[in-house]
Amino acid sequence: MSSDTFTSRQFNQDPSSVKRAAKNGPVKITERGVVAFMMMNIDDYLEITGKTATIVDLLSTSDTQDIHLDVAKFKTTK
Repeated sequence: MSSDTFTSRQFNQDPSSVKRAAKNGPVKITERGVVAFMMMNIDDYLEITGKTATIVDLLSTSDTQDIHLDVAKFKTTK
């Protein structure tokens, strides 16, 4: 994974270029020459934190294939 660096001024003037760069890896955003923020795409973030995005992701993992999930129907009264 490469890591690009942008100043906060560059980020403010052209956030789209920073987002495009974040598709290829983490992006450092500096303030007065010091890294203040990091931007990365959500897939990379979820991978490094070990979290999954949705319950569908959790249920689609290989160790949950044999689990049967019964969900009660939601009833409304009118």
